[in-house]
Amino acid sequence: MRHTILIITIMVLALSCTRGAAPAVSIDRPVHEELNSAYYWRTVLHLDSADRAFMSGHDIGRVYLRMFDVSKDAYAVTIENRAVPNASVRISDEDYDLLRDSLGSLEFVPVVYITLDALKAMKDYEGLLASNIVTRVRNMCQYNGLPNVGELQLDCDWTPATEYSFFKLCDSVRSHIDDLALPWRLSSTIRLHQLSRKVPPVDNGVLMVYNTGSFDDPDADNSIIDIKDVEPYLTHLPSYPLHLDIAYPTYSWQLLFRNRQFAGLLNGVDLADSSRFSRRGPNLYVAKKDVPYNDKIIRSGDMIRNETSDIDDVLKVKALVERQIQGRPHANILYHFDLNNLSKYSTNEIDSIFATGI
Repeated sequence: MRHTILIITIMVLALSCTRGAAPAVSIDRPVHEELNSAYYWRTVLHLDSADRAFMSGHDIGRVYLRMFDVSKDAYAVTIENRAVPNASVRISDEDYDLLRDSLGSLEFVPVVYITLDALKAMKDYEGLLASNIVTRVRNMCQYNGLPNVGELQLDCDWTPATEYSFFKLCDSVRSHIDDLALPWRLSSTIRLHQLSRKVPPVDNGVLMVYNTGSFDDPDADNSIIDIKDVEPYLTHLPSYPLHLDIAYPTYSWQLLFRNRQFAGLLNGVDLADSSRFSRRGPNLYVAKKDVPYNDKIIRSGDMIRNETSDIDDVLKVKALVERQIQGRPHANILYHFDLNNLSKYSTNEIDSIFATGI
């Protein structure tokens, strides 16, 4: 029976890698190619036949796979336990076999999301955090037989106050990659507001052109993507001295507000039910009465904003980005891989997101 990786803290890293033999290691790092790509942001990696057909049909060659989050442990009594892994990805038995067979041509990029609280908690101990991250990712890749890993990506919404700490973490991660003789490049996500800052010490980046607005602003039109939010930041793009690929949204969500305060994310609420909800705008609804939702109650008077990644909005922003990037080689990336959302787009629309140089 397949054993499950159970790791409580980020220091418990001595995993038994009996499931997959360690790959041959070369310190020669592969060149970063511009491939059609997608982020995979679930806690279980499972790609069924429809998923694989979509990837093949759109020539997707790279998957950015979220491995785990790094979160602050508020109850930690030692430095080692201040930052711990959370929500680690699990690879199904079926997909473990597929990784060696039909998915063997895909390039996988492990992604680690680091919360700001965790980064702050490890201030002055970035080297320890880096060692834990690199070792844990290496062990997970080996245990799960993840093929064609040539890059590790750090995802962090660093700010001016935490910039030094994040950059120090990047430097330390590079050192630990070298110490373990891993054939990995190092990349990081770049948020729009970070374009005006110094460039992190990484080999390449991904510009995240999604979540462009403030999701907790009750007056926002669409916090997923809005050209008004994006345009002011792009003046820094032509001179940004780092190779960037570009990630665009293909997801939707419902945002709940109570007394004009953000109260949580919803999914699948039937807002067209006029007996329960009243439409107040193009994507704005108000509950007429209390409505059960999972283990919660949507209260009478609560406001719900239904946000989508409308293809017209995505392509308008994309056209602006393409003009600003001035013909520099880059790939476009879907965020994120979920056929429930991707099926809402036509084949031509998906291809138009992947297209570059237009």
